[in-house]
Amino acid sequence: MRLFEILYDKPFRLIALPPTATALDAAALMKAEHVGAVLVIDGAKRLLGLVSERDLALGLATHGVGLLRRRVGEVMTAGGPTARPNDSVLHIMRTMTERRARHVPVLDGDTVVGVISIGDLLKARLAEKVQENAILQELARVRLAA
Repeated sequence: MRLFEILYDKPFRLIALPPTATALDAAALMKAEHVGAVLVIDGAKRLLGLVSERDLALGLATHGVGLLRRRVGEVMTAGGPTARPNDSVLHIMRTMTERRARHVPVLDGDTVVGVISIGDLLKARLAEKVQENAILQELARVRLAA
């Protein structure tokens, strides 16, 4: 299975902020959108980084409530892993595990076309395993009937 197959089933809507938005803006957007990370993009729609729940939690531990006034450009994770639409699910699962990333932006060239979360991957793998199981059960029924 490839990432584009997962992205196809997700609504295309990038949840993003400019680097000048505050950490409080990021937290409010995550709450409103029910997501665990927000893209940080510049005026030219280029990916600068990602600010996640983890970034906010670690920022609170470091800066206290002053974090809420800091710009997301200061709080975000830059240089994190990215993926391409044709990358395999297994490849990105390995990358996410090795890099301890729960959210990975998917780029087509320099354009962000989506974000894959660990939850998206688990959902896709579970659906794949359920389908494999159904096929194996059907093969077993046919074989027993013969």
